[in-house]
Amino acid sequence: MSDAVRLISSAAAFAARRHAAQTWKDGRSPYLVHLADVADLLSQTSAADDAALIAAAWLHDVVEDGHATPEQLETEFGPDLRSLVCELTDGMSLPAQVRKQRQVDEIAGKSRRARLLKLADKVSNLGEVARALPPGWSANDRRAYAEWGRKVVDAGCRGLDAELERRFDQLASTLL
Repeated sequence: MSDAVRLISSAAAFAARRHAAQTWKDGRSPYLVHLADVADLLSQTSAADDAALIAAAWLHDVVEDGHATPEQLETEFGPDLRSLVCELTDGMSLPAQVRKQRQVDEIAGKSRRARLLKLADKVSNLGEVARALPPGWSANDRRAYAEWGRKVVDAGCRGLDAELERRFDQLASTLL
């Protein structure tokens, strides 16, 4: 088995164990589906040969969701993967509106790899919201979510991958 395949497979297994009981915003879909979707989206881009980026797609929420520490990621996967995941980890002690605004304000200063991962994450998130309105969400909530996603993408994720941008724009336009 190649090192790249081993890294991606190990990241997927780690994510599966850590996110096992977690569901997506709809309260029904296993959260792992979102992680697989983000990894799959990235595997279809020009970065498909970046095994650490594909592995980070599996792990991008594990610290933020409290299922692992940055130190655990470094022990398991090394400093590059830890750095990439932590570059996108929101400070969950902050109020939601502050976290959302920080994503908009800070995305342009992130690495190209982190911005590409964020773009794939936004495509996946909008796709899920388009398929199933989370409990308690109104049509206005869905529009606000899409508007916020567009602000993040416009602030720093353009010019990275034309196909991901096309998918994002198509989803956003159906939700706005």
